[in-house]
Amino acid sequence: MKLNELAKRVGKSVPYVMTLQKKFGLPVCKDYPVGYAVLVEKLIYLSICSVPDKEIKSLLSKEKKLLELLKVDSLHDGDLWFENMCIMKSGPTRLLLSSHDLGHPVDCATVQPCLDFSDRDKELFQSSEMGASALRELRRYSKTLDGVKARIRQELPIVGAALKWASLL
Repeated sequence: MKLNELAKRVGKSVPYVMTLQKKFGLPVCKDYPVGYAVLVEKLIYLSICSVPDKEIKSLLSKEKKLLELLKVDSLHDGDLWFENMCIMKSGPTRLLLSSHDLGHPVDCATVQPCLDFSDRDKELFQSSEMGASALRELRRYSKTLDGVKARIRQELPIVGAALKWASLL
């Protein structure tokens, strides 16, 4: 889909979507996959719930890093691998933005590492030797996610009241 179709799908103007792309460092392309629209919708929802941009950026970067450490990026081709995989599902085993199912609760104390689904060039050092740890990143992500969820729960009564008020107009 083109940029104007993306904007229409998420219910916002083209300048709004372009500002969102710039704000969150989203890739700009000629044709956007459906998953990209899902991601943009989720970013809009988080903004509506007064989640600060800083927290959204943190959540986005931590989720991408976690998926890279789990080698999920090898399941999808191209630079838009993350945006491509975003779907509108939720649950205790799913990440918030991509909705990738970890197969265990997000706040779990264990993770199944080294799931590489494609051929890659051998690294000189293992990820753990370079300081990368999927479990450590999952814990960081989970902590950030807990803060975002708490903020959303706090905003729900206000959003509900605004919807009720808007329906009277």
